[in-house]
Amino acid sequence: MPKIVVIIPTYNEGASIGGLIDALEAEFRLIPGHLMSILVVDGNSKDGTGEIVSAKKSEYGNIELLIEKEKRGLGMAYIKGMNYAVKEMDADAFIEFDGDFQHDPKDIRRLVGAFDDGCDYVIGSRYVNGGRIPAHWGWHRKLLSRFGSLFAKYVLWLPTNDNTSGLKLTRVSGFFDKLPLSEDKILSRRHAYKIHLLYSMYRLGAKIKEIPIIFLEREGGASKSTIEDIWESLKVVILLRLGF
Repeated sequence: MPKIVVIIPTYNEGASIGGLIDALEAEFRLIPGHLMSILVVDGNSKDGTGEIVSAKKSEYGNIELLIEKEKRGLGMAYIKGMNYAVKEMDADAFIEFDGDFQHDPKDIRRLVGAFDDGCDYVIGSRYVNGGRIPAHWGWHRKLLSRFGSLFAKYVLWLPTNDNTSGLKLTRVSGFFDKLPLSEDKILSRRHAYKIHLLYSMYRLGAKIKEIPIIFLEREGGASKSTIEDIWESLKVVILLRLGF
């Protein structure tokens, strides 16, 4: 029975993490034949996020919590989670999932379905038929989001359309040991780690599939992305094109 770990990085997500875990656990019950677990990697939140997760761990029993001494960036939180999921939880696949309801828990079933069909890397895509971003985003935010994906697609010759998506499933067998999953190998500690891992999976010959998702607005309404993330994404694409 394949074990799939949903990795959720958090930092001051106390307002949403409890409800998100409940929603995920409800979806897990609709995915028979799999061992579904949650791994929360918390950046030492001060709002009680860790305590809420610990309470949910006692309630459900299939949850692990890692607390970092300091917030080191989204990419480093995910890398820590990926290594723990595989080495300590024996994951056959792991899913990257936001802790603030920007991703719909109902999409988990479709990611797992594609994995069962033989896909190695499943992307929740905003930029394929049926996918979309929030309609009320400003034109500049829509432009930057779309430009980032297109820039990576054409500079790196990628076959995918949403190359900065944060919702992905990765098969472990045949790929994990070859991925740049350490601080000295990954090209970005922040959001641009996504591009590096996608490009690595593509170069390793992974069977990649995009499934359409509706990307939701972050609870609280404020984006976590910054102009530094955008510039870093461009830098990572160029470094990969140059062979770094």
